[in-house]
Amino acid sequence: MALIWRLRLTDDSTATAFAAEEFKRLMARLDPLASVEDANDNADVLTIGLDGPLAAPQVADSRYDDGIAIRVKDGKGAITGTNPRSVLMAVYRFFTEAGCGFLRPGLDGEFVPARDSGSLEVELSETPAYRHRGICIEGANSFENVANMVDYLPKVGMNTYFTQFFRPYEFFDRWYRHTDNPVFTPTPISEATVDSFVKDYSDMLTRRGLIHQGVGHGWTAKCLGLDANGWYMTDNDAVNPERRKLIAEIDGKHNLFAGFTPNEKQGVAINTNLCYSNPEARRLFIDTIVEYCTTHHEMDYVHIWLADAPNNQCECPACQATTPSDLYVDMLNEVDEILTQKGCPTKLVFLLYLELLWPPKTARFKNTGRFTLMFAPITRTYSASYETTATGQMAPFVRNKIDLPRSVGDSLTYLKAWQALFSGDSFVYDYHYMWDHNFDLGDCALSRILVEDIANLKALGLDGLISCQITRCHLPVSLGQNLMGKALWQGKLDYEAAKTDFFKAAFGADAPLAQEYLETLSRLCMPEYCRQERPALDPEAAAGFAKIPGVVAAFKPVIERNRNLPDLAQARSWDYLAQQAPLATLVGRMLYARATGDEPTMKALWEEIKALANRLEITAQAVFEAPEFIRTFSRIFRKRVFL
Repeated sequence: MALIWRLRLTDDSTATAFAAEEFKRLMARLDPLASVEDANDNADVLTIGLDGPLAAPQVADSRYDDGIAIRVKDGKGAITGTNPRSVLMAVYRFFTEAGCGFLRPGLDGEFVPARDSGSLEVELSETPAYRHRGICIEGANSFENVANMVDYLPKVGMNTYFTQFFRPYEFFDRWYRHTDNPVFTPTPISEATVDSFVKDYSDMLTRRGLIHQGVGHGWTAKCLGLDANGWYMTDNDAVNPERRKLIAEIDGKHNLFAGFTPNEKQGVAINTNLCYSNPEARRLFIDTIVEYCTTHHEMDYVHIWLADAPNNQCECPACQATTPSDLYVDMLNEVDEILTQKGCPTKLVFLLYLELLWPPKTARFKNTGRFTLMFAPITRTYSASYETTATGQMAPFVRNKIDLPRSVGDSLTYLKAWQALFSGDSFVYDYHYMWDHNFDLGDCALSRILVEDIANLKALGLDGLISCQITRCHLPVSLGQNLMGKALWQGKLDYEAAKTDFFKAAFGADAPLAQEYLETLSRLCMPEYCRQERPALDPEAAAGFAKIPGVVAAFKPVIERNRNLPDLAQARSWDYLAQQAPLATLVGRMLYARATGDEPTMKALWEEIKALANRLEITAQAVFEAPEFIRTFSRIFRKRVFL
């Protein structure tokens, strides 16, 4: 006899209503014979929502802290959470316990096995290990790419999405204009279209109860009256003369910062610092932040960052008399005082990045509760994970000649120095899937580092991770993305067990073979070589690279016999392995040529790789970003790896 699920909602929040919709949708796939109906009484029901018959776990602040409780048997019981967002997560967790797998963004990433729902029995009560569990927009994206990512977050227990900039125009402009991929016809979009995208994403976040974070880069450009939509070049003459004097003085000039190739005519506005000791610049900076926070109530956290480029701090006498971090903290304290007077509750995120890695000498935050520390170790290596016992050194601060840390131990030294001065809320903003995933052909080396990093965050005094990453980072597999959510929830995740569970859901009966194949690719491609942490001529690395084409060729029959599995999610997983196989083969051959000193072959293969990557974006757009892949691998042809 088919089971009848009778649902009763215990609150009228938008997220709880959506949780009920998702319960009905997934149950229809899990058990087509079951029926789900709405109930107005309390007899034989499954309650979903807040304040029901099952108590949610206790948390410090239910607005920001999640917790779930589930007690379901014979189609009756309760699913609840500490807030509406947690209720939705609890529904997804119920289906995860039922054997479902949320493998990657998009409906074709949902593995839902057929089961008799009457046999389901789930009981648990949990709070996540970390408060901050989210992703920040980066890369080149269509509207659908980001929409699928927002939809994916609560399915794997993540609670936050960060729409970077005032208007994240460049991330969409890159895709629709196709300036970096000649295979596509450009279809430029307007700023108004991106505004409509952001409105839709905001509605999606609200519907799910997710935390919305915003801005970050762009404040300095905004103060100068310039475009803050991305890393676009702007003429110095476009700056109002009265505002131009507010730009940081470098070598006696007030020019927009052009980076490694100085340009007297142009620069990048969001990469340009201001003279933060100038009263007018300070007032503009502070007033711009206050105006934004008091008119954008949809933002739970607003990030206040300085320029996105090192070594362009102001050299005027007043700025040189102090440090960038002292000036930064003083300005943020002024922002807090004004927001407090106005009754604005918005949380402000301050940044440990570039020059701001060095802590202030005298300035201190006055209202710790307003601020969240964000540690952004953009130049760290991903060949080693965070270690709680790691030691290192802080380089001396030399204005406009800073030396950024690469080792994990050195990077953590800067964090510890700040933590000696600030004991409030904090998280790490890290870049595992921004670039380095391209160096790992199997996603099994980097995903392990990610899980180990997350396991150590608590001991390092950090309450979570916001991943700064491209959206389309799921080729050949989305192992790291899936385990990111689980690790942030559990804290210390059993990596091997979680990896095996993921592969079983993603690949079906031949999952062990797929797992062995990708683990082999990760071992042979030696990501640390591509990070230039080994010599260019490297016989040991070359021996591994030489094996990659053979490994790929030997596995092709396994891929082909699985590409038409009846489950769409699993069939798509095998299809993505098939699509990546030619690229992996060429990369292996190119790396072998480089490691053995065969430069002509290396260059010829690199041209083939670029062309293939661009074509691959036609059929694997949802999971693979060709321009970022090409930009990342091009690093191995130049000496400067980092900023």
